[in-house]
Formats: sequence, structure tokens, C-alpha cells
Amino acid sequence: MVDAIVPDSKPPLAERDLLRSLLLQLNARVRREQLETWFRSLDVARADDHDIELSVTSQFVRDWLQKNYLPVLHEAVQALGEPRRRILLTHREEDGWDGLRLIEANPMSAGLDAVLDPIQRRMANLVAPAAQAPQATPAAPPQPTAARRGGGQLNPNYTFDRFVVGSCNRLAHASALAIGENPGCAYNPLFVHGNVGLGKSHLLQAICHTVLKRDSDARVLYMSCEDFTNAYIRAIQGQQIEAFRDFHRNADLLVIDDVQFLASKEKTQDEFFHTFNALYDAQKQIVLSSDRSPIEIPTIEERLVSRFKWGLVAEVEAPCLETRAAIVRRKARGRGVDLPEEVVLLIAERVTSNIRELEGAVIKVVGIAAITEQPITRELAESCLRGVPVRHSQVSVDDVMTLVTTEFAISARELTGKSRTQTVSLPRQVAMYLLREHTESSLEDVGRIFGNRDHTTVLYAVTKIRDRLQKDRMFREQLEGLGNRLLTRSFRA
Repeated sequence: MVDAIVPDSKPPLAERDLLRSLLLQLNARVRREQLETWFRSLDVARADDHDIELSVTSQFVRDWLQKNYLPVLHEAVQALGEPRRRILLTHREEDGWDGLRLIEANPMSAGLDAVLDPIQRRMANLVAPAAQAPQATPAAPPQPTAARRGGGQLNPNYTFDRFVVGSCNRLAHASALAIGENPGCAYNPLFVHGNVGLGKSHLLQAICHTVLKRDSDARVLYMSCEDFTNAYIRAIQGQQIEAFRDFHRNADLLVIDDVQFLASKEKTQDEFFHTFNALYDAQKQIVLSSDRSPIEIPTIEERLVSRFKWGLVAEVEAPCLETRAAIVRRKARGRGVDLPEEVVLLIAERVTSNIRELEGAVIKVVGIAAITEQPITRELAESCLRGVPVRHSQVSVDDVMTLVTTEFAISARELTGKSRTQTVSLPRQVAMYLLREHTESSLEDVGRIFGNRDHTTVLYAVTKIRDRLQKDRMFREQLEGLGNRLLTRSFRA
């Protein structure tokens, strides 16, 4: 354990309040990615008149904090005006604790928290047992001017100048930039879609940052679709529906992430439909993101799909090798490291699925090099990435068809034919799903591959596979294995 003495001042805070205050101080002193990497599991194990014992769930992280961030921790505690105590760093077993949720602002404004029952939300943040949760109390309706202006819930690193632009995301980036500069006029709504971890949330938050930079008084609402849904439910339960509507429909910019979760929620869809219309008629900007295009979102009303397509629909695709290399360099420099070019290319070639995995690979290489005090070489990077298969950047239609016919022991003629038996229909649906996930084929393109089938047939097949993936763990593991073999071309070995 490591000791650091901090000066005398006011009486000690409660442990959870102390942790929250400490994390806020750290948030002002380190970059967001550093906070998320090294301080996420930080907790106050003990606090008395003599010691502040801070624990994390990894010996590796504890050693890293001791070596690199002890002065920062000292400054943070000193800034709190805490009594004279020692700082002790310890390691505890993994327990799933996420301390950063204490400082991540609610997705709504303080005004909307009245609708969401602030007492219950606060107790949830304090990890209170369910049996001890207080009963909800009536609250005053929120005022539209209380809409959060970006603030704590926006990642400060998710700005346009930190976004790596490539052929995979150029249209989405350009349209988002235009909206940030001229909301409500350029493209309304903007609908950004693509697989997870490709930068959709980054673009959405960059729009918010740009709007707020140009007009600090702009009423900007950034939230997930789940937040919107939960707020709507709570508003109904608390008889605050008019306050809910006033709050959302008086925003200057409404940004909803993961809008695909509106699927199967009929009442929420109806409420969102009227909110959309109110904002659109008032020429207020609407920005939406999803993991799939509007027409591929299952069980969503056609009137909403139509409105999603009123403005611009922009896809964010998986980054090419050059873009991945640029991302690796950017992520490494964000941690104060310039990687050798051969290491950059190794990571970019090895990790192709999404940007989050790229960042995870960079963190692992940089972290292990630092803790073992080794230079960052290709050999070190190879050892860090051992077990991650070499992936190919392009998947062809022929690759998918060959994999599926080989895996399910059927012929290409059967796969694309008219048979509806289970032994053929399931492989056909899997093939359609893989074509949509791993190639640039549109619904119409896939339909033509399978005997000029209608695009709605393809959509039904893809949706059915996605639904089964959510419910069937073994099937999900099988599909993940097929996807991995597809990307590594191992089926052609």
C-alpha cells in the first residue's frame, strides 16, 4: 500500500459522497478514457479520521494507479479539503461495481428528474437494497428551460475533431457536421445506422457539443431510447404526462440513441410519433441512431419508418484498414504514446470488427508495456493479441454461400431454391443474415441472390435470426462462430 499525506480541513464526508466527490475531481484532472480505464472500479473501502482506503478490482490496475496516478489522487483529495489522512490503495475481488455511474449525469435534465422520481433514482445510484428504497413522492412539473445543455452526460472526448473520418463514415460525418453548424435546416431528421462500436454515439454527441458551443442556451436533449421509454412510463405512473410532453417538445435539439428499442412498444411509439411531429413542425433538429436501417427495425409502425426517412439516412460501416490504423494512432496518442508503425498496422490488421475492440487492444498493449516496463515492439503486441485471429477486411457473397453450404451440408441449388423444409429454410435465413451483417448487400441484393425474392422476405428472415439470437444462447454462439470463421476465411483452409 502507498501513503500520501493530505492537509487538515473540514470534517469527513460519508464514504459514498466522498467517492462521488473524488471522482468528480478526477474527472477534471484526467482524460475521459483514462478515467474509464483506470478508475471505473474505484471504491472507498474504508474512511476514518486517519486513512482513506481506496480499492479497485484488479491488482494490475492497483499497481498502475500506484505508479502513475498517486499524485493525481493526492491532488484530488486535497482539493476536497479533506482532513489529514493517508491514501491507501488496495485490491479487492471482482464485484461488478461501477463507480463512474455516480458522476455520470442522468440522461435527462434536473427538471425531468422530477418526472423520473429523483428519490428512487438517487437511491439506485447509492446501491441501496430494494427493500430500503423509499416510496416515490409527487414532484413539481419540470420547466422546459431546465433542459440539460450537454453537461456531464456528454463525453468530452466525443467531438468532431477527435473523430477519425474514412470512406466508411464520410457521409455520416459530413451530415452530422452540417447539422451541428446549422441545426434544423441541413438534414432533418438525421438517421445514422450501423453495427455496434463504429462511432454512432460519437457523432451524435459531437453534434450536441457543436450546437452547445455555438449557443450555450440551446435546449439540447441527448438520451438513449431506453431513457425515453422509462421516462414516459414514469410520467404516466406519476400523472406527469403533460410535463413530460412539454419538456421534450420544447427542445431545440433532440438526440435519441439506439432508437431500434422502440420496436414492440406501441404506446411509446405513439408518444414518440407526436413528439417527432411537434419538433419537426417547429423546425427543431431531430437526430436518431440505430443498429439497423429504418426499414429493418421490426414491429415498428410504418408512419415512424416513413418519418425516419424524411431527412437523411446515413450508414456507418466497418472501418477499412487505413481508417483503423488512424484510429489506433489516435487512441494511443490519447494515452501519451506514439506506437511504432509496425505495431499500429498489426493491431489494425488483427482487429477489424469495431472501434471499441481496437481501443481495447491499444489499452492492453500500452498497459502491459507500462506495467512490465518493456518497450512496445511487434513481438510484445503479438503476445498481447495472442488468441485474436487474423481477420480479412472484405467478405464476399461467395464466402457466405460457401460457408453456409459447407456448414449445413446442403447444395447451393437447395440454398437458393424454393424448398421450405426446416433443413433448408434455416440455413437460408442464416445466409441472408450473414450477407446483411458482413457484406454491403442491400435487402434487394440479397433477394436477387436467393431467386429474386422480395426484400420483405429477406427482412423477415434477418429479423427472425436476430430475434432468436436474443433468446437462444447456443444458437448465438453458433452464429458467432460462423461469423468468426467467415472473417478469418478458416472455412477455406
